[in-house]
Amino acid sequence: MITFGEFAGTLITDFLQARKIADAYSAALSEEYYVNPVLRGMPVPHYTVDEAEIDVPMKIMGVRRAEITKEDLRNILVKIEQKLPVLLYRNIKNSYYEKQENIVFKKNGTIEAEQVGVAFDFGTDKKEKAGIIRLSQVPELKACYKASTASVCTLMNTYMKTYVEENNIGEMKLLDFTDAFIATLKSVCKQEFGTYPDEQTPFINKDSLKKMCETIGSAMFFEFREIFEQKEGILVLPETGKMESSSPEQLMRVKIKIKEQDVSFVVDRDESSGETKRFLTLG
Repeated sequence: MITFGEFAGTLITDFLQARKIADAYSAALSEEYYVNPVLRGMPVPHYTVDEAEIDVPMKIMGVRRAEITKEDLRNILVKIEQKLPVLLYRNIKNSYYEKQENIVFKKNGTIEAEQVGVAFDFGTDKKEKAGIIRLSQVPELKACYKASTASVCTLMNTYMKTYVEENNIGEMKLLDFTDAFIATLKSVCKQEFGTYPDEQTPFINKDSLKKMCETIGSAMFFEFREIFEQKEGILVLPETGKMESSSPEQLMRVKIKIKEQDVSFVVDRDESSGETKRFLTLG
């Protein structure tokens, strides 16, 4: 079954394909005309459909509503299981770097953007100066972060599975589900990293933890959206050959008027940087 929107879109796409085929054929003809001394001076034929009107009888078969199935619920949990480990570990490291850079900035007043981690040495003026080391040079802490990532992900998989089973996800909005995911992640991370000494926790403060969970939630939002925002539409039967048993009262007639309009590229050049951008405009 097809929705009216899908039918109309496919119809227009077919017209575009017809124009493409006609243009390609005219281009091939132009080469033949060029090498033929008799035809070389003649104009190459090229035709377009300036305007077309299509009258289509249709039968409305029903309405397609977006319904979240059990398979969709399983897909939500699979997305969390597959995407969260990489996202979480990356953001834990980013939070740690942000915390260490904050410490170094407070000590020195400056910081090199590519540096991570913190070490201390004595400069030429014999004063203690904060320096930077990479997290890879602290293997014990790096291992702890990886272990915590695995622990958090295991708990998240369990908690979100319970949440999905106990709540009517089909009636829930995408933003509400994402907020529930973020709140659960924040609670689990707070519990996990609450056992760390202050100098080893990756977060500057509770706002840093909140920021990390919201960043991860924003990334997962687009994963969840594929499931929550399914296509809705009016189901129609446009095939006239199957309508012999339908009375005129059961049918509706749809007139679709298609008008050809070319698109062109406009190039905008920034004189100061030399950067160019291309935009599509209607001809």
